Amino acid sequence: MDAADHVLLTRVALDATGLSEPVRQRLAREAGIPAWMLSSTGGMLPGGLQQRLWELVEHELDDSSVALRAGRAYVLGQVGLNDYLFTTAPNLLEGFTRSMTYLAALTTNYTLSPAVASADEVSFDLGLRKGEGRGRELAMQYSLAGLAHRTRLATGGVVNPARVCFRQRPPRRHGLYTELLGTERVEFDSPTDQLTFRIADLTRPMPTADPLLARILLSYAAMLAPPPPLTMTLSAQLQRALIAMLGDGPVTLDRAARHLAVSRRTLQRRLAEEGTTWRRELDRARRKELENGFPRHPHNRNDMARQLGYSDARALRRASHRWSAED
Repeated sequence: MDAADHVLLTRVALDATGLSEPVRQRLAREAGIPAWMLSSTGGMLPGGLQQRLWELVEHELDDSSVALRAGRAYVLGQVGLNDYLFTTAPNLLEGFTRSMTYLAALTTNYTLSPAVASADEVSFDLGLRKGEGRGRELAMQYSLAGLAHRTRLATGGVVNPARVCFRQRPPRRHGLYTELLGTERVEFDSPTDQLTFRIADLTRPMPTADPLLARILLSYAAMLAPPPPLTMTLSAQLQRALIAMLGDGPVTLDRAARHLAVSRRTLQRRLAEEGTTWRRELDRARRKELENGFPRHPHNRNDMARQLGYSDARALRRASHRWSAED
């Protein structure tokens, strides 16, 4: 399966940001996420869309710590089965093992794996198959803070990470990181994004351990196949992004690529694989919007042309004639 995230992960993250429903829907649309998915209980989103959404949320709130705060606001049970597999385990080490084993039911984009262990500590690496730039950093901040907080909740506030490592560059101030992650040992410019725990903490009996319920949940989890990915071609995703961009500043290939969390070259290559081009998709979006009555209240024909990304009314008129000839 291509890298994909269960829509539940996106909904849970958005719930912790405090954004109103209209703003959430707008940002999701700009990220290329279908509006109906935000109220869906199932389905997988193509990897990278969640990371793009984090970038938009950070910009909307003008808060570089929004992902860390959202992770700290995590509530046990929000991701369902994976949480209960964790909390019913006999200890933290087995809880992490079960979470890793059945992670694909939630995401095939994130990876969680054991790293180098010492005599006193065990580390877990968190990876991301698809996602880059600032969106990736925010996704890792949210995920590491959320995992650390889930551990605290499951142990009654007893266990914190011994160390948390980030691949990102160090921020100007570290105070909020140590406060929200529960450890003074927060490192940056690390080779991997990583959580480290003391072995004594990992082998401590879990207060919420439930052997009988755990057997039932493990049997159920073993029968589950990963949810099918949301079927959406890149050109379809691009159309959604273009509709959001028209009338909201310059419509460029680079801006569209950022919306889709891919590089300019990757966008062009994958469109070619689908038998289309950037120019053709932009033309399609402009025509669709014009036929749907966009913009709603233009001052004049030149204003309409500019909002659709044309230089003037004559360029729009030439495009309209071309569309008529193609019909």
